[in-house]
Amino acid sequence: MNKQYEETEIKRIADFHNTLSHCPIHLFGLKRDGEGDYKFTYSAGSMLDGLGVSVKPLPGTSLLELYSKELVTEWAKQLEKAFSGETQTANINLGVRSIRTIIYPVLEKNHDVQEVVGTSYMTSGSVKEVTQDQNLKKFKQLFNHALEAIVLCRSNMEIAEVNDRACELLQLSKEELIGRSAEEFFVRNGREVIRKKWDEVLHGRKITGEFRYRTPDGFIKEIEYSCQKDIVDHLHVTILRDVTDQKLTEQKLLKAEALNVVGELAAGVAHEIRNPLTSLKGFVQLIQNQTDDFNQYLSIILSEVDRIEHIIKEFLVLSKSNSQNFKMACITDIIKDTVDLLNTQAIMKNIEIKTELEDQMPLVFCDPMQLKQVFINFVKNAIEASSIGDFVKVSMSLCDEKKNIQIQIKDYGCGMDEVVLKKIGKPFFTTKEEGTGLGMMVSTNIIKHHNGKLDVKSKKGKGTTFIITIPV
Repeated sequence: MNKQYEETEIKRIADFHNTLSHCPIHLFGLKRDGEGDYKFTYSAGSMLDGLGVSVKPLPGTSLLELYSKELVTEWAKQLEKAFSGETQTANINLGVRSIRTIIYPVLEKNHDVQEVVGTSYMTSGSVKEVTQDQNLKKFKQLFNHALEAIVLCRSNMEIAEVNDRACELLQLSKEELIGRSAEEFFVRNGREVIRKKWDEVLHGRKITGEFRYRTPDGFIKEIEYSCQKDIVDHLHVTILRDVTDQKLTEQKLLKAEALNVVGELAAGVAHEIRNPLTSLKGFVQLIQNQTDDFNQYLSIILSEVDRIEHIIKEFLVLSKSNSQNFKMACITDIIKDTVDLLNTQAIMKNIEIKTELEDQMPLVFCDPMQLKQVFINFVKNAIEASSIGDFVKVSMSLCDEKKNIQIQIKDYGCGMDEVVLKKIGKPFFTTKEEGTGLGMMVSTNIIKHHNGKLDVKSKKGKGTTFIITIPV
């Protein structure tokens, strides 16, 4: 009976080993054999046959008999960690395929490791693809636990995935978001703009912008977005950030700065209004003393009244609320209005404002009042930096293959050194004795909100040029 059982077991084990020998894997055991080499204690499987390995790894066969010294040296890092008690995974790139090997330590009773066992198998992808899988897992972990709201979209703007923070920001569930077009979250008059921007994303350009979003409970949020192409698996990433509180603060700063500008312009406006009023008073007195035709006098009076009306309108416009009102507008007209408003202040300092403007410029999607505030701030700064008898030059042109309009405001005043130039635009930094520095900060933010760019060039004693670039 025992003999029959023994024969059955021997046959079962033989059949098991025969089955293993035909499996497209490699099962093995290894022990250390001096420094830098290892010997097989066990080997089974047909994977090595498919690789064209001529030497069969029988018990006692050295790794150096099968593989190059460089490859064995590379494996030794994982093997030694396995001999120290850690399970290890190693990959070998074979071009279109790769070998993945998992190595396990064999623990003795005293927790010592004299032998390691492992299994190797072929994968359909290369190590690069394996690495991509690992990176994808890491991305998913970051995606799901990110503090920022993240949305993944397909090329047609269909939402493919959102993280929990995005659901919280938009106050919608994943089920309510996935499958919808991201375009739906923009107001109707902003959808054409976002389509153009999305086309830029698909061509590899990273874009940023802002939009207003109405939550299901009717609350309006100001949201800033940043989009980038092919972040993972042909999906394009959009990062959202709630800037509602920041916007409220900026609007307060805009209003404060506008009121500050109004105050500084008050003397010039008063001077400008006094002149036509003097004319009006004189001609009215002439009319009182004459009985002939008054048409000549009345014409001059009406002209001076129109001038006063224009000045008052410009003055009142600056003191209005600075809520955003984006629309298609002509930059040339905005600059002309700015120069008209500041000419009096320039004349009082015997400074001329020279302009080189183009009437046939493309329209720009902008907030005309905010851009006017930027131009007023920079032209006013140029006037204040100029000496008596100097001039300020304001010019504009198309640039970047007619994709942008560039406005240059140049003075020939005292200029700035490198140290001062680096601080321009920082909150509360100013070169004026009674300035706040808010004007430059507010102007910089306005340009940023128009997806524009501000460059400042200056040399001590040579003057300063503000270069504003706005997309058409």
